[in-house]
Amino acid sequence: MDDSDPIKQLQHLLDDRGKVLEKISGIHSALSSLKSPAPAAPSRVSPPADLSPARAADERLYDRVLQMLREMQAQIEERIRPLAQLTVEAQVAHLREQCAEDEAALGRTLAGIDQCIVTCAERFHEYQRRRDELAALQEKITALGAAPDPLPESSPARDLKEIIDLRLRDLSAAGRL
Repeated sequence: MDDSDPIKQLQHLLDDRGKVLEKISGIHSALSSLKSPAPAAPSRVSPPADLSPARAADERLYDRVLQMLREMQAQIEERIRPLAQLTVEAQVAHLREQCAEDEAALGRTLAGIDQCIVTCAERFHEYQRRRDELAALQEKITALGAAPDPLPESSPARDLKEIIDLRLRDLSAAGRL
């Protein structure tokens, strides 16, 4: 960075608002200490009259420097405020984008759950169909005079909601959920 370029120096200062305000505060303190009369030893001689114009010149210089500092501070605030607003807007946009991504992920998760339920229903219907076919085959075996084989355990539930509730209880009791 070119230290002699005041615009680059100001930009560097704008990058860290805290440092700028700290420096301005330090300058205010320094100017205040210059303006305050230094404690002097008591003297019996009154100050010469010709110091009064010098003190007035110092006062004007102090006021002018103080005014310049106030103007600089106002300009810095003027430039930082839009940057801060842009930062806030960018953060809001980023958070909204993240929310949209999370909402989409939730939607995909629910769609996956829905697909699992649909698959479960299809498997339940397939199970019921195959069990009915097996029962019909067992009846044919019995009709031919042979002893039927035992049928696999059947659920007392006949609809999907009941079977899912029953399976959830069984899995929970087995410690699998």
